[in-house]
Amino acid sequence: MSGVGPRKVAAFRGACLAALLAFVPALPSAVAAAPQREPVPAVSEILAMYARATHGGDVTSLESSGTVTGEGLTGDFHSWRSGGDERDDERLGPRSETTLRLGDHLYLRTSNGNVRELMGYLRRRALTEDFVDSGAFVNAPERSKFLGFGSLDGARAGRLDGRADGGEPETVWIDASTGLPLRVEYIDGDGPTTIDFSDWRDVDGRRFPFKLVTSDGERQFDIVQQTTSMALDVPVSADIFTPLHNRTIVTDVVQTVPLFERNAHVGCHVAIAGRTYEFLLDTGAQSVLLDSRVAKEAGLAEVGALEVRGASRSGGLHVLNLPRLDIGAAHLDELVATSIDLRRALGGVGRIDGILGFPFFASSLVEIDFANRTMRFGLPGSFVPRGRRVPLDIDRGLIEATFQLDHTVQAPFVIDTGNSGELLLYRPFVSTHPGIVPFSNALVPNYGIGGAASTYRSSLDELLLGDVALYHRITDVVLAEKGAFADRIDAGNIGLGILRNFIVTFDLANNALYLEKGDAFDDGRLRTVTMPS
Repeated sequence: MSGVGPRKVAAFRGACLAALLAFVPALPSAVAAAPQREPVPAVSEILAMYARATHGGDVTSLESSGTVTGEGLTGDFHSWRSGGDERDDERLGPRSETTLRLGDHLYLRTSNGNVRELMGYLRRRALTEDFVDSGAFVNAPERSKFLGFGSLDGARAGRLDGRADGGEPETVWIDASTGLPLRVEYIDGDGPTTIDFSDWRDVDGRRFPFKLVTSDGERQFDIVQQTTSMALDVPVSADIFTPLHNRTIVTDVVQTVPLFERNAHVGCHVAIAGRTYEFLLDTGAQSVLLDSRVAKEAGLAEVGALEVRGASRSGGLHVLNLPRLDIGAAHLDELVATSIDLRRALGGVGRIDGILGFPFFASSLVEIDFANRTMRFGLPGSFVPRGRRVPLDIDRGLIEATFQLDHTVQAPFVIDTGNSGELLLYRPFVSTHPGIVPFSNALVPNYGIGGAASTYRSSLDELLLGDVALYHRITDVVLAEKGAFADRIDAGNIGLGILRNFIVTFDLANNALYLEKGDAFDDGRLRTVTMPS
C-alpha cells in the first residue's frame, strides 16, 4: 500500500492562512520573555487581537501559480478562488491532482481521472481548514484551545488547536513575535503532516508566504511549493469551475474473469504491451503497482524517488505512465502507475508481477465471488449489486467502512483483499481500546510492501459487518509505530480471511460496498479458538 492522501494545493492554502493571521500583533512581552511559569494566554484574547488587527478587508478572488519539487520530480501548480468556489491544480512529474470546491461540495480528481466527492475523513479535515482559513474560528473561541508554546527553527511559537463543527483537529503554530503563522499540522495516516510557511511577501497591502514545505517527517520526501505569481481581486472565468467527470473502464459489456490463488492471495491475469501477467487484487493499495521487471519488459520509464507506506516507511517507489492495461476484454487507458522491486520490497516472500489496486475499483463496478473464484465487472451501474449495502469512505483513496467490535466499539476499517489474514488491528487503536482483544506472546510476521511487521496473534469474540455477525475472528495486532499498519485514522484491516465468506461488490461510484453470504459462508459461531500462552 502506498501512496499519499490528496492535498489542497499548499500555495493557495497558505495564502488563505496569511489573510487570516498576518495581522495578529505580537503576543504580550510576558509571553515573549518565557518565564519559568508564565501565564497562559486566553484563547479569546488571542482571537480578539486578531479581530482588532484584521482590518485589511476580505479577498474576493485570488489566483496564484508556481513550481512544485520533491521526491525526485518537478512540476507546477495553479490555484483560483472566487467567492465560495475554489480550484487547485497540481502536477508533480507524471502525477497530477485537481481539487474543486463548488459551494459546499468538494471534489477530487486523481492522476487516473477518477473523480470522487469528498464526504468522509478528508471532508472533515477540509471543514476545519475552512474554519481556520476563513477566520470563522474568531467568533467561536470555544472551538479553539491553546496548547502551549514551542520552538520552530529558532522561533518561539504559540500553538492553537482548532476544530470545526464536525471537523478534524488542526494545529496552527503562530510566531510569538510577528504573529505570522509558521506551520499548520494535522494527522495523516501514521503520524502528523506539517506545512511550513516562509518567504513572506507583500501583495496589494497583504502578506503571503510564497514558499511552503509539506512534510510527514521523512525529510527526503518533502514537497516544496514556490509561488511565482499571485493576483488578488481579479475576475476569474466561470469555466475554471466546470464540474469534473469521472473516467471509467473501457468496456461494452459486463465481463466475468477467473481468479487464481497465490500464497493465500487472490489475483487475475492482465495484459501489458501484449504480454500476460499475474496481478494480485488489492483493495488496500492506492495505485496500480508494477514490479520493476515488468516495467522494464514493457519499456516503461520509471521516474522519481517516492516514499511507500507499507509494512514500514521506505523508499524505492517510482512512478510511470502506463498507456494501457487490459483485464479480460476491458482496458484502462493512460494510467499513472507506480513501480517497485516487489521481491525485494516483500522481503523475498513470493513473486508477483503487480498489484491491481484502487484505480481499477474506482473505474468499475466489481463483484468478487471468492468461493467460486470469479470476478464480474463492468461500467458503474452496469448491473445490480447483490446483498446488504455498507456505506464507504473513499476520501483517502482507500476503501474504508465502519464496523462494530464486541457490541461496544464502532471503528473504521480498510477493506483489504491484499491481506491474506482475517483481521488486523493497529497499535494506536488497541492502545486507545485496551482489552479489546487479549494480549498473547505468539509473535507472527505480517508481510507487506517494505518487509515484515511484527504482530501478536489474538482473537476477537465478535465482529459485526452491517447486520452480519462473525465470531471468534483470528486477529493479528500490529506492533509497528510507523507505516500503513500504524495508521491513526483506521482501526485496522478487514482481510481476505473474512471476505472469503461473502460475494463482495465494490460500487465506489456510489460510495458503497455490498455483502452477500457466499457458498463458503461460516460465521465461526462453532469455532474453537485456543489462545497462545
